[in-house]
Amino acid sequence: MIQPKKRWFIQDIDRNIVDQLVQEYGLDPIVARLLAIRGIKERETIDRFLNQDISLLHDPFLFLAMKKAVDRVHTAIVKGEKILIYGDYDADGVTSTTIMYKTLKQLGANFDYYIPNRFTEGYGLNKDALEAAAQKGFQVVITVDTGISAVDEADLAKKLGLDLIITDHHEPQQTLPDAFAILNPKTPGETYPFKLLAGVGVAFKYSHALLGRVPTDYLDIAAIGTIGDLVPLLDENRIIASNGLNQLTQTKHIGLQAMIEESGLTGKKITAGHVGFVIAPRINASGRLETADHAVRLFIAEDHQVAKELAEVLGSINQERQGIVEQITKEAFDLIEQQGMQNDQVLVIAKENWNVGVIGIVASRIVEKYYRPTIILHIDPETKMAKGSARSIAGYDIFQALTEAKDLLPHYGGHPAAAGLSIKEEDIPLLRQKLNQLAVLWLREEDFIPVEKVDMVCSLEQITIPLIEQIERMEPFGMGNPTPKWMIEQIEVNKVATIGNEKQHLKLIVTNQSRMIEALAFKMGHLNKEIAASSEIQLLGELNINEWNGERKPQIMVRDLQIASVQIFDRQDYRDTESLLKELDHPQTVILFDQDIHSENLATIQKARKISYQNWKEYDGQEIRQLILYHLPVSVRMMEKILGQLSTLENIYFLYGHTDDNSRNRLATMPSRQLFKQVYTQLKKYPELKEKKKAEHYFKKIGISSETFQFILDVFLELGFIIVDGDLFTLHPNPIKKELTQSATYLGYVEMEKVREQFLNSNPKTVRDWFKNTISKRN
Repeated sequence: MIQPKKRWFIQDIDRNIVDQLVQEYGLDPIVARLLAIRGIKERETIDRFLNQDISLLHDPFLFLAMKKAVDRVHTAIVKGEKILIYGDYDADGVTSTTIMYKTLKQLGANFDYYIPNRFTEGYGLNKDALEAAAQKGFQVVITVDTGISAVDEADLAKKLGLDLIITDHHEPQQTLPDAFAILNPKTPGETYPFKLLAGVGVAFKYSHALLGRVPTDYLDIAAIGTIGDLVPLLDENRIIASNGLNQLTQTKHIGLQAMIEESGLTGKKITAGHVGFVIAPRINASGRLETADHAVRLFIAEDHQVAKELAEVLGSINQERQGIVEQITKEAFDLIEQQGMQNDQVLVIAKENWNVGVIGIVASRIVEKYYRPTIILHIDPETKMAKGSARSIAGYDIFQALTEAKDLLPHYGGHPAAAGLSIKEEDIPLLRQKLNQLAVLWLREEDFIPVEKVDMVCSLEQITIPLIEQIERMEPFGMGNPTPKWMIEQIEVNKVATIGNEKQHLKLIVTNQSRMIEALAFKMGHLNKEIAASSEIQLLGELNINEWNGERKPQIMVRDLQIASVQIFDRQDYRDTESLLKELDHPQTVILFDQDIHSENLATIQKARKISYQNWKEYDGQEIRQLILYHLPVSVRMMEKILGQLSTLENIYFLYGHTDDNSRNRLATMPSRQLFKQVYTQLKKYPELKEKKKAEHYFKKIGISSETFQFILDVFLELGFIIVDGDLFTLHPNPIKKELTQSATYLGYVEMEKVREQFLNSNPKTVRDWFKNTISKRN
């Protein structure tokens, strides 16, 4: 058995709604269901979702302050006033800065840009930078992806004679900055119809208004920031992302060309996944470890060699970032084990000199492994102040939790799923205690198992290329429009293998007898030994088309799996039996063997229970998970009885093909009744054969082996047909007539023949089916 990593929640939707979408809009039933689950049910939203045409973008002047913001920049251009673009150091901020840079350059403005340093200046608009801007003669400051919380900074800008235009998308606080103009769809009273733009989306709309046209040549840049910032890919975000991704494969921006080449994406169809996991991390790494200026300079580069060098710099920084993340993650895992925090409901982990730029990623890694709300803290060894990032799980509002502990926190902020904070080192134990107390109140046991939403349950027959092509109409997938998840049931494992340089990935061939499909499970190679062929399995995954050598086949990308029934592992051909036994040496393992045979392999087993078939009646009802048949069962009936007692059984292993059963299975075939009669007749005819060795020699000459002859003699002796005196035997003068079946020796061998036929001579699938059927009767 294998338990799923997550709780699978099959999403329900009113069938009538799906039917209505099919009838009214001519949608494929599968697409209609997926749209309905995502809340896309009206004609306008369906059109905007499926068409993705740039003509469906909203008028940028629907922003209340857009005309004022546009007029101020045009006035500055006419007067030759200096304009400063003030950006942010993540992918959204870098792309926002780039779009404003390219826009102002097209307009012939006198401008420059500024990105704050994460380590020395922190996040957002800061007063020192504004004062420096005023000293350098700037008259207009345009923030991108930041500024909506800069109340004090806006007041300073006004005093310094700077006209501050804020473009942002973050949640505003109760008091808005007193800026010249604010472009943020989330501000109170704002009439702009789409509220979920990324920072780069707002910058794109501003560019549209400034240029008087949709800046289609910036769509690829906007797509990177939109996807990288994890905003919902709906409405305008979807239009920007979809068109931008199409444009990325043939981008005209020299810097992007260099980044795509350095990332190994040249010539490929670039997807949202490539942006989220390949391109955006390179941009973010620049701001996390050094300065985001590297990324901005790459995006605005106009020289191929310069762009190539900057792309290599970002690639190198990203590799360094990956190494730092791996190191800190390992150290965090070690601290959890060393300090015994595995059972904590909230993990608070702190250490000196951790890189503050990557601890948010580390927190996400910890949540991924333990599925606990997690705070990772870097402690400054000099000031003894800790700064950290928090990531949470469903049901535990980390921002609210920090608010409950605000007396311990000089600074904190965030939202239910993620937050940032600072705290004195000496107060960390108190914070850990407080957050765990809240978890006891807020969380249930099942909350510590993540939920995976399932869009549909299907069979292998339903997984076709036309179906997958219908699903592809819903790309790009991302936040707000997740890749559809499918639960595939009523299938068996046909083949199990590992792939990858380090055998880290799992490859399954699954079947339902009439159809066979390949399923890939990345980073699940460790399950290779835990999945038996012919096991009934359920998969949770995504569907795609595998194209290889001109052939296109459906494929399942496994995200989770479960095996609910007992698994049968046939390891008779497994060469390293000793290693296998050591792997399975566990108190909940029972090894069944023949008491007449002793093995060095069994002598090395310390934890598992070693029980002979003959002594099975001594079994004390201990909870057993794994059963190893080291030797063949003594009888079919006994095997049925044993299986009936093991209600907690999960796995059965056949090893008996390795073992020497000759002590119980001396004969090649069972002697027939005619052969018994022939031997008796010959012994009666030739009384001189009363010496055993002479008789063996005689019968061997006529084709009866010594083993078979001895077996027949044992049966005759048990039935009273012969009298034995040392090495001599004679026929009983007046034997009582008996059937062969009255001999326990004979019946034992008949039973052993049944065992051999059932468990050794049958094909593996027949054997597995017998065990499955027997276990199912027990249940």
